[in-house]
Parts: sequence; structure tokens; C-alpha cells
Amino acid sequence: MSKASEEWAKRPYGRVISEEELKKRTHPAWPYIYFNPGKPVAPEKVEELLSGVIDVHVHGAPLGGWLPGRPTMVETCLEATEAGMRALVFKDHNTMTCNCADILQDFLNRLASDYAEQGVECTPVEVYGGIVLNETIGGVNAKAVKTALGYGRCKEVWLPSLDAQHQRNAMGLEGGISVTEGKDKLTSEMKEIIDLLAEYNGNAKGDRVALSTCHVSNEEKAAVLKYIKKKGADVDVLLDHVTQEMTILNPAEAKEMIDLGGYLEFAECSCIPWPGMQDWIIAFDYSFALIKELIEEKGPDHLVLITDAGQPGNKPVPGWRMFIKTLLAQGVSEADISVMAKEVPAKLIYGA
Repeated sequence: MSKASEEWAKRPYGRVISEEELKKRTHPAWPYIYFNPGKPVAPEKVEELLSGVIDVHVHGAPLGGWLPGRPTMVETCLEATEAGMRALVFKDHNTMTCNCADILQDFLNRLASDYAEQGVECTPVEVYGGIVLNETIGGVNAKAVKTALGYGRCKEVWLPSLDAQHQRNAMGLEGGISVTEGKDKLTSEMKEIIDLLAEYNGNAKGDRVALSTCHVSNEEKAAVLKYIKKKGADVDVLLDHVTQEMTILNPAEAKEMIDLGGYLEFAECSCIPWPGMQDWIIAFDYSFALIKELIEEKGPDHLVLITDAGQPGNKPVPGWRMFIKTLLAQGVSEADISVMAKEVPAKLIYGA
């Protein structure tokens, strides 16, 4: 059993939500006594920072289309282009997205060409995809990864999400995919994927692909990072939404993962409330306190801002505006936001 599973059994409100915090949240005068919206932020400053942002974790219809009301991939690309964003990486739990990314980029480039003929300048957002190693594509399946890389525009390979053993365990279900055997030894399939990604990252064109740990346990994440570090493999590792309870890191774990070479994702939809969250508790104070603590102690160079948006009621570009505004209001500097939202993701998907 993972450390998280053991703590969930003892802590009914999650690994970082305290009983005292819940008392504050349910106080009848909560917004007047406890809530701190932070300092005012000019909308112009938000738009300035949004220009050039790279979101390496975003969702959109028709993929994931069983959720009615998802913004479409086309809609998100057009809004990101209008906002001046640099790039998007689309994720779907059940299928690869790099082939869709190729189609979307062709559409956007043709649109920009039509605009240019009318004398209107338009720089389309760059669109990429990847593949999630869930049961729908055969799990930790090297052949599926090779296929995704062969399509091009593949920037991330995610470890299992919905089919991760860690998530199944949290849901009280049996089975699921683990990338370790024993305490911390990687499976042969996981090692094959790492070797495949390292080989790809050595290509002459300079294309890059990162490995994202998705919903596996923190122990599995550490095992992956330790293996890559020991082997010296050229593979960058992203840790998804590290303040969402399923994949949450406490401060000590977060610092350990950074020391092992990991890149920690802070997601808009796991850090701040959004309309579709309903009863999902967001660890708002914890999220922003952790961001600031890590910046102060480790610097921003292994932190990545994402939205993980694309759900009904949570469109990616408006999500970015709210996230940037909240970060500024909570005291995160413009310079650090630029590093986490532009420079670090550029390093991961472009190599520079």
C-alpha cells in the first residue's frame, strides 16, 4: 500500500486538508473573516503575461466527448491564437492526440494564410499532442508509443491515469496498471518506454518528448526519477497536478521530486475553484503556499504552470486569465510566472 493510501485511511479530508481548515471554510461568515483574495491586479497585466504562454496539459472535445459541454479543440486553439499563446499540448485519457494536433495545425496555418491575404496578421498557436498509457491503448505499450512518436507533434507520453493501480486503489477497486514491481523496481515495460523516449530525444531534428507520471503513486514516480537519474537517460519527467488530492505532494515530497530532477505541474483547475468543480474541495491556500515555498527554496526552474482545463465550465484560455490573476494577487512575481508558464515548458517541449 502506498503512503498516500495509508494516510487517506487515517485522514478523511485528504493528505493536506486539515479539520481546522474545513471549520474555517464552513464558517457562516467565511468570506468576511478568512478569505483573502489578495492584491488587485490590472487586466492589462494579465493579458501581457498570457502572451507567449505554453500549456502542456489541456483537454478538448471531441476527445473526451462523453462530457457534454466540453470546449472543442478547435475553439480552444482559436481562442489561444487570439490571446497570443505560444503552444498547447492536448491530452486524452483514451487515445493519442498527436494525429489530431497535426490536423488542427494544418487548419490554423491555412486560416492564418487566408488572413494574410486580407492584410490581417495572425500567428497561430502551435498545437501538439501525446498519448496516455491506459488500457485502451494496451497499457504500458511500447508499440503504441512508437506509433504516436511516428505521427509527429508528440510532446508527452503520460503514464496511466484512469487505469493506474494507484487510482483504482483510491476508488476501492481491484487491478490497474503499476509501473513498478516489488518496492521500487521498474517493470521491464516501463524501462523499455524510458529507453524509447531517450532514443527519440537524441534525434537530429531536435524534437523532444517528455514523460508525465499522471496518476501513478508517488512511490512509482520516485522510482521512475531515480532510474532515469542513475542511468543518465535524456528524459524529462513531469509530475501532473501536484496539488490535486489524487496526485498530491506534501512539501517534503515536492522538494525530493525536484532534487531527483522532476518538473512539478501546478494546475489551474486543482489550485482555484471553477464552475464545474461542484463539491470538489480545492486546496487553495495549500497550493499557493507551496508554489511560493518552492520558488523561495528551489527556484522556479522545475515548476510548470498548466490549466488541465477543457472541462464543461472551465475553458483553457479564461482559465489562464484567472490563474495568472490569482498568482499575481497571491504575491507570485511576474518574472516567476513567466519562467513557469513560458521558459520551463519551452525547455520541455522544444529543448530550449
